Amino acid sequence: MHRPLEGIRILEVAQFTYVPAAGAVLADWGADIIKVEHAETGDAQRGLVRVLGLDASKSGSSFAPIMEGPNRSKRSIGIDLANPEARPVLEELIRRSDVFLTNYLPSPRAKLGITLDDVRAINPDIIYVTGSGFGSQGPDSDKVHTTRPGSGLVEEAPRV
Repeated sequence: MHRPLEGIRILEVAQFTYVPAAGAVLADWGADIIKVEHAETGDAQRGLVRVLGLDASKSGSSFAPIMEGPNRSKRSIGIDLANPEARPVLEELIRRSDVFLTNYLPSPRAKLGITLDDVRAINPDIIYVTGSGFGSQGPDSDKVHTTRPGSGLVEEAPRV
């Protein structure tokens, strides 16, 4: 099988399905994807127990199709991006990557130091890609909508 992205390393800082699914397709095409998840809680989608009123996985099973599909063929690293002690690890990953792929909203990207300018200050040649249901600029760019297309209404696991 022809894998046109063989040798391309992509650093994915994304959650849920939309952008991780794009990363999975890039992995299918040969890219080396390194997914950054929170060190303790992982991708926020891991906590989903119901989607559109249906169970997201079988009770007692660790297999969750909603996580497996968009995260296939990736390596994963747990990093608390809000922890300054983790910054050197993130910066080294950025230095070694060809592409930075994210779906974080503009305000969280600024707070975590992963804006286009932040990432390009570390690796000027990196390709910076964002995925958003409402764009990266404009009045809705920083909003989380639960009742409009582009964001899904989901039920999360209870926090203990």
